[in-house]
Amino acid sequence: MMKLPQPVKGCLIAYLIVFGVVFVSVAATVSSGQGRLNPVMPWGMGALGLTAVVLGLVLASDLRGSARAYASLVKDYKPMGVDYSKSFFANPKFVRIFGAMFAFVGIWFMVGGTIVASRMA
Repeated sequence: MMKLPQPVKGCLIAYLIVFGVVFVSVAATVSSGQGRLNPVMPWGMGALGLTAVVLGLVLASDLRGSARAYASLVKDYKPMGVDYSKSFFANPKFVRIFGAMFAFVGIWFMVGGTIVASRMA
């Protein structure tokens, strides 16, 4: 991950931080057992969607070679000895399509989080 260019590296770190906060928020809501929604959770889901949109747009637009660097990361990294160098996952075109779909899903997370938060108020 250290080989990735800065815009995508920063977006990934921001996405992971927001994902961690949302994960803890969901766990806190479930463990409270009161049947009430944690007020942080819908806003966290909206923030998760926002970071997904930004990360997806960076990958889809191949900003500063982000999609090519991400594809080469998939090609060079061999988790548990599995070689993905010939897979379609190691293709920059696939990474750009994945980025566009990730941004689209992020929009739905933002809309859903906003709807749930407005109903709580």
